[in-house]
Amino acid sequence: MAKVKGPLMSMDARGQLGKTLVFIGWKGIKDVRSFVIPANPKTAGQVTQRGIMTDAVALFHFAVFNVLDMAALNVWASIQAAIMSGFNVFCKKFIEQVLLGLSVVAPSGMVISANTGGSFGISLKLAGVSAGKVRYGSSPTVMGSIASLTHSGEGQPYTATLSGFTAGEYVYLQAYTEVSGIYWDTGIYKVLILA
Repeated sequence: MAKVKGPLMSMDARGQLGKTLVFIGWKGIKDVRSFVIPANPKTAGQVTQRGIMTDAVALFHFAVFNVLDMAALNVWASIQAAIMSGFNVFCKKFIEQVLLGLSVVAPSGMVISANTGGSFGISLKLAGVSAGKVRYGSSPTVMGSIASLTHSGEGQPYTATLSGFTAGEYVYLQAYTEVSGIYWDTGIYKVLILA
């Protein structure tokens, strides 16, 4: 990095100069570097990866996540090793599963209901999958209890009732499937148990 003082006989210079030099400012440091046209060889691998990313973004927007779903994706992102948003973690998981040869679906529309007396119900929209489960526990990284999600027919939401909790505690839950050849996980939902 070439640091400059008073670039081009001025206080500041930004942008390219004759397609040979580029003047930039970065965190208050004046910098000049050579002009480079980025390479874009469009190899088969790059085109495939870009296509998978395009599909991930399309599914994210098609899923119509509600406020609870988005908050759950952000909780899931918060426990990742790298700093990520809910959108980032969704796309990352989508790409990982497609590269493993799995079909990916996006559950959405989580509803928390009947939150009284140490139990609550959940309801989730999910198309094209025959079975689901929900893992839950006292923190987003410790969810050792498992319950089955049930549904009453095609197009109906998947539901479960979770119980045995104390008023005032938080329960974290994540719905998922173990159906062969299909992948889906929700974000991690945080539920405050009401009296």
